[in-house]
Amino acid sequence: MKTNLSPQEIITLHIRSDELIDSAIINGDYKTNNREHKKRAQLFQILSKDIELAKEVYGHLLIHHCITTKISSASECLRLNIYVDKAVEILEEISNRTDIGVRRTNAEMVLRVWRGEFPGKTL
Repeated sequence: MKTNLSPQEIITLHIRSDELIDSAIINGDYKTNNREHKKRAQLFQILSKDIELAKEVYGHLLIHHCITTKISSASECLRLNIYVDKAVEILEEISNRTDIGVRRTNAEMVLRVWRGEFPGKTL
């Protein structure tokens, strides 16, 4: 993956990976799920080196309609210590929903790890 992506390219790639992850979870396709998580991790590495770029990208991703995008973006914001209040608000809202299955648990676990409720675990 090239490292000089535009903000819009990163947003598009991130959303595409999240949509594929959603589909893979529903279909039990762990290979696609793992592959897309690796791609998203590469995007995070790019963003973690440029906080201004990260702020621009996550500003868009946090308000996207895809729940997986919101959860992953909020988690990554907490890791980078940007948009912390908004990220916590989104994760708390998602963790209180009862209509989204396992994704609710994902949001709850991100918050619990970030708050230090699991000794030795960090985001």
